[in-house]
Amino acid sequence: MRNPLAWFGKLLNRSTQYVATDTVTGESQTFTILDNIAPDWSSSGYRGGMSIPGGWRAANLIADLLGSVPWDAYRQYGGKPLEVLEPTPPLLEQPNPPDTRMTTFSSLALDYLWEGNAVGVYAARNAQGWPTAVIPVPASMVGVRRITEPGMSQIPVGELEYSIGTLRLSAYDVLHVKGPCEPGALRGMGVLEAHLSTLNLAHEQNRQARSLSRHGVPTGFLKSDNADLTEDEAKKLKARWLESQRDRTIAVLNSTTTFEPLSWNPNELQLVEARRFSLTDFELIFGLPVGWLGGMNSARQYSNIEQDAVNLLKYSLGGPLARFEQALSLAFPRGTTVKANLDSLLRSDTLTRYQAHAIGLDKGFLTLDEVREMENRPPLPEPPAPPAPPAPPGQDEQDPEAEEAQP
Repeated sequence: MRNPLAWFGKLLNRSTQYVATDTVTGESQTFTILDNIAPDWSSSGYRGGMSIPGGWRAANLIADLLGSVPWDAYRQYGGKPLEVLEPTPPLLEQPNPPDTRMTTFSSLALDYLWEGNAVGVYAARNAQGWPTAVIPVPASMVGVRRITEPGMSQIPVGELEYSIGTLRLSAYDVLHVKGPCEPGALRGMGVLEAHLSTLNLAHEQNRQARSLSRHGVPTGFLKSDNADLTEDEAKKLKARWLESQRDRTIAVLNSTTTFEPLSWNPNELQLVEARRFSLTDFELIFGLPVGWLGGMNSARQYSNIEQDAVNLLKYSLGGPLARFEQALSLAFPRGTTVKANLDSLLRSDTLTRYQAHAIGLDKGFLTLDEVREMENRPPLPEPPAPPAPPAPPGQDEQDPEAEEAQP
């Protein structure tokens, strides 16, 4: 088993330079990549996408839900019903100690959403050779190709090779959750690849909203009725006005000079309508039901909490959950499948649950102890045994010696 710590430092020091060589003259030149996606954005936070409020909320909403749901492994042999594996395998309970399951799966989900790929390297295996731990790796640092020529790699021809820095790994050593992709593509498509122009537009709107109040509108203008006002006199008039405003004193104007303040509507300054359309774009990009981020035409006016959860699962989490389930299932023996436990997400409100329990008890397909188990309550104690019934009156016990003396 490879030691992941031996190459982890190389991942963080990956070269950001490449050399271009002219095949005719033989001259070479070295280029340094500063930001090959959006040079005017910060290089952190998925190229600045997480700095946009709508992007932050949408990505965290889906990633936290994927990280918070429990994952169970089920086994089926010989046509028997599925049985859940107890205890939960370490790869599903805490895949990257000391990090919690929430930390590991939510970080993988963020990479899946933004980059279109979630990648991890299996770091430990059990005695049977099945993975028990995985180290998440930023998808932007991972290359993948299919070996097509003999001798190109130690991996057989036709197999996938993953490159992380100077390390080369086979698909056997890598967890790869691939997002939407073309047939035969080795990498999935994410938000950054498919919607960079939309993110750039939202980023520009935020920048303009921040700077418009400071640079777009003057505080006012001085109006003079003096037709003979010279440029020097106008500059002196402006300077005296600014000086009085800076010191917050009373301004004195002559009969030919007036000051008219200028201001924009706060809604115009904040570009409210345009930014609201951006929120709708984020809802569509991340697959959220319209209205979840506060965009246009909210569809949540007549929905309840339970219906919101069903819509979120159907239209937002269904695809990512299935991709994670199937990718994780490949890390277990044949006949074992991984499924997300969605009970907490689909849990109804208290009144609805109790009404459903009452129907089950009334129709006889649920017992009281089963209902209490669903509500995380212990079984009721066994009722005490009823006392023995008293002897009927007039029937006293007879003396055994008297019975023997009777003929």
